[in-house]
Amino acid sequence: MKSRTRRGAKSQRGASLVEVTAGLFLIVPLFLCIIDLSAIVLGQITNDTLVKRVARAAAHEANSSAAGTAASTIITSFGGSEIVSNPQLVALSYNAANNGIVVAETRLTIKVPAPVPFVPLLQTTRVMNARATEPIVMLPANP
Repeated sequence: MKSRTRRGAKSQRGASLVEVTAGLFLIVPLFLCIIDLSAIVLGQITNDTLVKRVARAAAHEANSSAAGTAASTIITSFGGSEIVSNPQLVALSYNAANNGIVVAETRLTIKVPAPVPFVPLLQTTRVMNARATEPIVMLPANP
């Protein structure tokens, strides 16, 4: 009688081990995907913040060349991280004559911490683009 009870306890422990192992095969990749998606969201938020800073700096200048210099200064002073790197100013439109706005576009490279080979969204790196529009505040008033 005791041998049956011991065998039942061993098979119960073996079944629990199989269940835990199967569960980990599902939970670990899900956890890694959550980390990767968090890094992508963080990178996009960082790029949005960067492009808004670039557009604001350009909008506070009196002409197009000063706006370009101010935008380049913001881009070069950007402190990257291991996840977010390679900031670039893609385009800067200083339109003082028509509607008095600045349109800036930036691009960042995001390194995905735990790339998943079979998911195109979660490859090794992602390039994120952002665009911001700001009104020019240094325009002289019309008399």
